[in-house]
Amino acid sequence: MFSAMAWAFRAKAPEGKKPVRLLFYFTIFTYLISFTIFFVFLFFLPKRVFDMNQYHAGGLLGYRDVGVKVYDPSQHAYVAYPVFFAPLPANKFTETFEVVLLYKQPSDNYYQTTELMSLYFNLPGLIAGVLFLALVYIILFSLAKEYKRKKLSHHFMADQFRKIVGIAPWKALVIFLSIFVLILGISAISIKRLIYHYSNIYGSHQKAFRSAQLKKVSPQDTLTGYVIRRFQSRESETSSTQSADGRRTRQETTYYTVFHYTVEFRDLIHIPVYLNLELHEAREEVKVLNKHFPDTMTVVPSYIKEYAFIVNPDYSISLKRDVKEMHKNRLLQ
Repeated sequence: MFSAMAWAFRAKAPEGKKPVRLLFYFTIFTYLISFTIFFVFLFFLPKRVFDMNQYHAGGLLGYRDVGVKVYDPSQHAYVAYPVFFAPLPANKFTETFEVVLLYKQPSDNYYQTTELMSLYFNLPGLIAGVLFLALVYIILFSLAKEYKRKKLSHHFMADQFRKIVGIAPWKALVIFLSIFVLILGISAISIKRLIYHYSNIYGSHQKAFRSAQLKKVSPQDTLTGYVIRRFQSRESETSSTQSADGRRTRQETTYYTVFHYTVEFRDLIHIPVYLNLELHEAREEVKVLNKHFPDTMTVVPSYIKEYAFIVNPDYSISLKRDVKEMHKNRLLQ
């Protein structure tokens, strides 16, 4: 294989070998990608697991600020942690005070959530690594055939592999992949263990807070709250349209901004409760809530105003009307 790659690198265009040289560059490219993926799994992921078990923190989710603020019952207060990609508050009253697990590496000042270590995030990476590894083999096999100028079979390559390594290729692949699956399993178990640890600490407080607030909140209730933060996200929507003859389908993607408002309810229970209100940029309520934000990128309003919100059947919230207007209408009635 090394001889074939060296030959492919030396092949010159005048000799009609330009495609072979391009194949060589493509081999290096795919090899580097697969090597990077497996290097991350072998070294970075185990290191993250070790760091997480040494440097972790937890609490009950409050709201996103510079990082994230979580409620610590032992301190009877919301505690701020600097976090990259901090989670937004709950969308419903039934989902408030979720247990949050944070960790950081010793040299970092910022904490992270466990998303980068989850099976949902890492399993596609492992599958991609296997696919790139298979692609590297196919390219190297093609190079070897061009170099030898004779027919080569996969069976011959398997025999050569068995002579050098001492085991069949499929057994080596199973052992190879088992190591990465084991790393993923250890990562998942470590996350669950720490979440269980914090759930035992904060579970009773979470249950008590939710129970207390749900005694004061019911669908169709009107509550007063304060918009204290605003974040934006860019989202897309794809629609399909067919031509008049029905033979062609054209897809159109529309991009739009979604505003995420953090609403603080101060009088429901003895600590503030925070909810996330998501609104499409075209909604009329956006104009009302954006009045006290100096520009489109501002996170903190220049004036924290009180608004009226209605509780939806699913315990999410919707903007109802300005509190002063609500009181004015009541007086007029």
